[in-house]
Amino acid sequence: MLFFAEQMATSCTGLSNKKGQDAVCDSCNDSLVMAQLEINPRLVLKTVDSLEATGLVLPQRLYCYRALAYDKLDETQMEIEWGEKALEGDTLLLEDAALFYQVSDKLFTDLVNRGETEKALALAQRAYDESKKDVSADGMRWTAILLHDIGYSEMQLGHIDEAESCFSQAYIALKQLAASNGDFSALLTCARVSYNIVDAYNCTGQYDKAAAWIESAEDAVEQMGASPECTQAVKNDYLGGLAVQKAMMLLEKGHRAEADRAYATAVELDYAKSNHGTLECATYLERAKRMDELMALMPRIDSLSTAWGNPASLEHWKQYQTKQNM
Repeated sequence: MLFFAEQMATSCTGLSNKKGQDAVCDSCNDSLVMAQLEINPRLVLKTVDSLEATGLVLPQRLYCYRALAYDKLDETQMEIEWGEKALEGDTLLLEDAALFYQVSDKLFTDLVNRGETEKALALAQRAYDESKKDVSADGMRWTAILLHDIGYSEMQLGHIDEAESCFSQAYIALKQLAASNGDFSALLTCARVSYNIVDAYNCTGQYDKAAAWIESAEDAVEQMGASPECTQAVKNDYLGGLAVQKAMMLLEKGHRAEADRAYATAVELDYAKSNHGTLECATYLERAKRMDELMALMPRIDSLSTAWGNPASLEHWKQYQTKQNM
């Protein structure tokens, strides 16, 4: 499963096309919504309704706010619906290019994780075609992120050469950006992209290639974690996610003891309690045939599945009960 989308900014500077008082108002609205988002996502929905009633805020920006709130509430179907409304036409792109790229990237992640890979690829390609026209540092960062998105979807579609070309270009560009200015956003993005490259290879059964990227991903996460701007929560998420990826790679290559040790590292972190971490841990437990531990996670997995608009799955229960009764 594809890891985190890029963090949504509290204000969209640098690529916004607005000037003066209008830009200040948008920044204030962004800050208000983002502050509420971390505390009470449902309050954000009420705030958006109030802002909408004034008629002073661009509807596409409000759609973005709603998508973010539903993301925090783990209501993925609603998040996708509002994200798609935000991206309709060129209004958001012309109004606030940075927000357009961010929402495109977030929606890409949701679509890929739902298996809608071709739709996700088209969305990422559209955003990439726009971002590569921007030669600012932030524009180049988004170009690399979206190129990585394209590569991930190409890998899922079996287009290995195209995917590897995208991955290499994106990673090199991000390493250069991180080295040139030491900006935390570049370090964070480099960690995310290198993680997702490992994940892409693991998901397509290319475990030797996943192993070849592990060291680069570990280095990227270490550099990110060393930044004073990196919170412990973000660091633990990436350490935990990469530990599970490493565990799955080692397991498939026949190194069971090392794989279990890597998995144990992830379980010790709060990452394992997150939605994404729960699903990744379940994947490892299934592959490692640690069925009792997997069954303990199933109620939470089914809860997430139904919240995301999918039916609860009894497949694991049936397989488990069959084995127990043999």
